[in-house]
Amino acid sequence: MSTEFGKALNQIVEVMMFENWLRFYFINEEEDSALLIRVPEQAEEHITKDYAHLAGMLELLNNKEITFESSRNAVCTFVATSLEGRTMRNDLAARVFDSSVFQLEMQLFNIWVQSHEEQLDKSFMEFSTWKSMFEEWKKSDKVKDYVAEMKDTLVRSAKETCTVQ
Repeated sequence: MSTEFGKALNQIVEVMMFENWLRFYFINEEEDSALLIRVPEQAEEHITKDYAHLAGMLELLNNKEITFESSRNAVCTFVATSLEGRTMRNDLAARVFDSSVFQLEMQLFNIWVQSHEEQLDKSFMEFSTWKSMFEEWKKSDKVKDYVAEMKDTLVRSAKETCTVQ
């Protein structure tokens, strides 16, 4: 994996994780059953200061109704307006989103959130804590074995697809 691609991958994964973190801690159900992200002013100031590079993502989501589509659109809009052409080449984001390495990283993150939900729900955790906990979890032998198995499956699948009959 090229350094340029790896950097873009890490940036986009961070955006996805941040969006998930915002939903996890700041989603509220309104009287009409709509789900909105509502970040209190003090928390918004803290997030904007400590995660300035992601503040635009907060802006796209705060006080907005959250659906799968609106979350996806916010991520894509943020990547297109804040990352592409600034911290990465214009064509790189699409390559990252389409890559198996991105899909695997997001699958791992979703597994991590689900398996740690009770712990994450006990008390508010900073986004930086989420990131470091996730990175530590990925270093465990169980996760390394899972990743190796998934990569092996992808390689076998690619070989089968390319085999002429």
